Amino acid sequence: MVGYIGDGVNDAPSLHDADVGLSVDGAVDVAREAADIILLEPSLSILAKGVREGRRTFGNIMKYVKMGVSSNFGNMLSMAGAALFLPFLPMTAIQILLNNLIYDVSETAIPLDEVDEDDLALPRTWNMERSPVSCCSWARSAPSSIF
Repeated sequence: MVGYIGDGVNDAPSLHDADVGLSVDGAVDVAREAADIILLEPSLSILAKGVREGRRTFGNIMKYVKMGVSSNFGNMLSMAGAALFLPFLPMTAIQILLNNLIYDVSETAIPLDEVDEDDLALPRTWNMERSPVSCCSWARSAPSSIF
């Protein structure tokens, strides 16, 4: 990954060719057009704040995915298990939708949640071995299907 910071006419080709081109608000028009990001503050500390906010957002998205998968998987597991043993469907479609709506309302607080400092310290990626859909979702979903 290559980043380049520039504000002059001669910086425009490098800003355009870089993976991430940075320019400032007071730069010439050509440099601002070639840049991917235009800094509105004179300090580079705004980039660190942006990275930190991106990591916080990623952490909260992962919380939402884990909660949603465990809830839906628990509903699916309990409905499939009950359908095997009961001569009728345990829940109607409207009851399932209402259950999902109530659970989704509880998830609306996730964007306001704080992320652990160790999650903010290093960049995280979507790891399929540790994804929310892995074997660990069984452990989170089984109690949901019991209740």
